[in-house]
Amino acid sequence: MRMPAPAFALASLLGAALTAPAELRDWGVERASYLDPVTGIRIHEQTGRNSRADNLYFHVSNFTADNRHLLFVSDRTGSWQLYKAEVASGRITQLTDDPRVNPRSTCPHPGDPARAFVLRGPTVLDLDLTSGSTREIGTIPEPRIGGYQQPTLSHDGDWLTTTKQVNDAEWEIGLMHIATGEYRTVTRQGFRIGHVQHCPTAPLIFYVWETGGYAPQRTWLVQPDGSRNRPFYASTTPTNWITPLKEWVTHEAWVPTGTHMTMILDKVGVLLVAPDGTWRLVREGHYWHAAASPDGRQLVLDDMQGRLWLCDVATGNVRLLATGVRGVERVHAHPSFDRNGDFIQFHTARTHETVALIHLRDVPPVD
Repeated sequence: MRMPAPAFALASLLGAALTAPAELRDWGVERASYLDPVTGIRIHEQTGRNSRADNLYFHVSNFTADNRHLLFVSDRTGSWQLYKAEVASGRITQLTDDPRVNPRSTCPHPGDPARAFVLRGPTVLDLDLTSGSTREIGTIPEPRIGGYQQPTLSHDGDWLTTTKQVNDAEWEIGLMHIATGEYRTVTRQGFRIGHVQHCPTAPLIFYVWETGGYAPQRTWLVQPDGSRNRPFYASTTPTNWITPLKEWVTHEAWVPTGTHMTMILDKVGVLLVAPDGTWRLVREGHYWHAAASPDGRQLVLDDMQGRLWLCDVATGNVRLLATGVRGVERVHAHPSFDRNGDFIQFHTARTHETVALIHLRDVPPVD
């Protein structure tokens, strides 16, 4: 992956020198741990009860590239801002202090631990996670009336996906070059586009027809140059899909290795899907979100009963990790692994809304 250009590194240093880095406030350590009352597994909650905390969407890593810090958002200053918690110590550092920034749009750079991308309205920012300084990469061009979503980085580390609602009837996927700010239109559709994400290993972009429920054709793929814009399957000739007439496949995420995706098929189970639309039911059951480990061998699953599960992809076997995630608030856990496969992170409201870690070394082996 591309490392920061010298000009950006110099600009970051100058910015830090010329302006007081108010964003880099040290909030100390708030971490506390407990043993799950059902599984006995130790869980480490990262923030205290005086504020709310949430994780990033699970189709990007919630960890910096060196795996040293967990990124999360918190409302402790009166507006939602971006923070990092050191995994080893639990020490919390505030990274942004700008109510115009959408911290939930953060996309950590997979190769540079000091770098992430974040949106300030239609403007894409390059955020230095060491100094808190930012560089404007570019602005999503007019026409636009909103619809900006979390960017993802291309497999070669050069381009970010962007989204916008063009007008009352059209939505667009675009690409922005992280070094030059060059913008390219990928595709437009006459429906609301959501869940846009680059494949991490190939020039391929996934997106959905976002309805909040069933869609005549929810899942789509397109090449970065806009060619081969196609559904995962043809709804008129559904030869290999489990729901031929309408689809509620949701909460899709690329497996870090290869070109498969995990998907949740409503009321059926967890799917592993290839770009040609062929699929395998990994685990039957009413699960809510699924994310793969870095090697693709395990999945972390959650359900609407507030439980967290570890699933073996080869066998479909699961084991319970945590309970009570949907305690005082009906949160989405959005669980995922760290970059090495050592930790699971998730959003929880067992006693208060926070983010938590499970170290997989604390999970006892199966007898």
